[in-house]
Amino acid sequence: MKQIRWWLMALLLVVGLAGCGTQRTTNKQQTARQTTSTKKASPYVDRQLPTFYVHGFQGSAKSTNTLIAHAEQTAHAHKVLVATVSTSGQVTLTGHWNGRVRNPIIQVVFKNNLAQYDQQSAWLAKVITTVQQQHAFKKYNIVAHSAGCVASVNMLMTQQPTSFPKINKLVTIAGPFDGVVGEDDVANQNSFLASGQPKYLHAAYELLAAKRTNFPKNVQLLNIVGTLNDGSRSDSLVTNVSARSIKYLLRDRRVDYTEKDFYGAHAQHSQLHENAKVALAVDRYLWHR
Repeated sequence: MKQIRWWLMALLLVVGLAGCGTQRTTNKQQTARQTTSTKKASPYVDRQLPTFYVHGFQGSAKSTNTLIAHAEQTAHAHKVLVATVSTSGQVTLTGHWNGRVRNPIIQVVFKNNLAQYDQQSAWLAKVITTVQQQHAFKKYNIVAHSAGCVASVNMLMTQQPTSFPKINKLVTIAGPFDGVVGEDDVANQNSFLASGQPKYLHAAYELLAAKRTNFPKNVQLLNIVGTLNDGSRSDSLVTNVSARSIKYLLRDRRVDYTEKDFYGAHAQHSQLHENAKVALAVDRYLWHR
């Protein structure tokens, strides 16, 4: 009898240990599932909609390198192509774009970085068409600095083929929409009338005003304005009035307009595209959920 009782006790012990092992395994599986289910989703979207970065007068790839690097680090975007436009207007694409890349970026570089607005607008449209022929897309974003802002808006106000993709979001940084200090504008000279129109109208403004009704409706626009704390109410080259005049230009176009102002030494015209706070504002506007 003692042998039988010993055998039964041993059997119960083995069964109990096996049950404990099973319970521990089950608990681990439940914990793993809970960890997976509670894992936070990225605050930034995962889309294949391309974003074109456009520099301004006398600019180059260096003008948008910092903004793009920040987007890659923060918003998990990826620079997939560099679109270089020769002085004769030929577009060359370098890089590789896998169709499933998250938030793809195309960096636009004009070899003739002193070309007039109309010329750069035509080149930008050609860049977008060239990329679209290789990678079909229906919508796109633009991030532009300085004269690139005027060229981009002018392109959007210019009639394109029906197959041309639609603008989704536009970011303008230090856009000289109504003149440049030292060329055709003077610090603290211009102001807004009660209607919202600038008192003095310069060449860029008149170029855009002539075709403003062609600007597509329902575009989302982030306008970034820089102000040095030196009393000039400008970023050294573009006055606040010049940069903000885009709002009145696009009146009645149902534009979802957002304006962000930056101040101090890092809000100087060329420092704006090197400013980490500006880059974060751009990333959040374009890709934050």
